[in-house]
Amino acid sequence: MKKLIKILINIILTLILIFSCFSIYIKLSEYKKADKVYTDIRENIQKENQNKDKYQQLYNENKDYRLWIKINNTNIDYPVVQGSDNEFYLTHDFYKNPLSSGSIFMDYRNNFENDNCVILYGHHMKNKTMFGDLVQFKTESFFKENNLIEIEYKGKTYTYEVFSVYVADLNNEDYLKIDFNADNEFKEYLNYITEKSMYKSDISIDTSDKIITLYTCSYEFKDARTIVHAKLI
Repeated sequence: MKKLIKILINIILTLILIFSCFSIYIKLSEYKKADKVYTDIRENIQKENQNKDKYQQLYNENKDYRLWIKINNTNIDYPVVQGSDNEFYLTHDFYKNPLSSGSIFMDYRNNFENDNCVILYGHHMKNKTMFGDLVQFKTESFFKENNLIEIEYKGKTYTYEVFSVYVADLNNEDYLKIDFNADNEFKEYLNYITEKSMYKSDISIDTSDKIITLYTCSYEFKDARTIVHAKLI
């Protein structure tokens, strides 16, 4: 009987090991697939964009393309798309193919040219791709020394300066506002997101500013989210 129990335990442990290895293999395969998709896009742009309109080139490949985001000293260097909801691009790549790491995407409610507050979403991947590197802003030295975000839109580069970073609860969406009924409401929002920051910034913010918000998962507690806010300079 003891021998049978020992055999069963060994079988169970072996199955657990096989399942774990298979799960790791699947995860690594997904990482590799995502890396290839976005590396190919970057390389194609570099090769073909000498005399071409980068925006039009990417828009021709996917009509959901909106802009390009890049943050120095991070792995964040991606095309940004916009779907008809905030669900589709969580699990689809730039070419609309299924991909667990998804895409960086703009809130479906946003209009980049017109809105004072634009929100971009991305997964926090453990290999530091997509928005995984936003975690660096939670280090004070990085927050203060690497605080510029570049957005390329229709041939023009917009530079934003980070003024707030914090961890929030998924169930509290006060930090995801886009529309405001009046300047005083917008001002209250700006005060709210500034005061929540983990670190104080000397950057002044007022209702004439345009804000970009970067949003990703965090792991301090269940349903935690890392939020980074920056203003156009």
